[in-house]
Amino acid sequence: MSRYYFILIVLTAVACGASSSEDYYPKPMGYLRVEFPERTYSVYTTDCPYSFEMPDYFSIIDKDSMCNKKDIFMERFNATLNLTYIPVDTNLNELLERSRQFVYEHSQFADAIEEEQILNVENKTFGIRYSIKGDAASPFQFYITDSVNHFMRGALHFNVKPNYDSIRPALDYILVDMERMVSTVKWKSDSLQ
Repeated sequence: MSRYYFILIVLTAVACGASSSEDYYPKPMGYLRVEFPERTYSVYTTDCPYSFEMPDYFSIIDKDSMCNKKDIFMERFNATLNLTYIPVDTNLNELLERSRQFVYEHSQFADAIEEEQILNVENKTFGIRYSIKGDAASPFQFYITDSVNHFMRGALHFNVKPNYDSIRPALDYILVDMERMVSTVKWKSDSLQ
């Protein structure tokens, strides 16, 4: 039995002695490498009562035959913008309140919710963009309206379990394009649907 202890002690001493002669350096913290696409934009226009500029890496999926529901898919980032269009009748206050409720449903998971006013007099688009910080399911939402005929709402979702730190690089990149999309919305007054 003592022979086995002796062999074990010798092996341990040799192993420790060999490793002590080499310098050990901890690995530096690594980050996920994300390849961002080049930004090229085109105007999205159809028979719908709106148009906007969007990057070429966005692809639009119609959820119904009307203009009311569209999903804008960003395959490279595994993200989707759910876009809803509703013609305004006498329901503007209801639409604004419901949009605010959708945002604040995420407050239990959010660290902060920042509101920023959208005001584009030239295109007649007014509204609010919401940046939802933290592990919420939707880190960015907005609504815009002309206050008379048109109302559009968008909610961005990453198709993964919410982890704000992990999605942050992709989110920062997408937000630049979302801002451009929202700021270039134009209403078509001749075709209300």
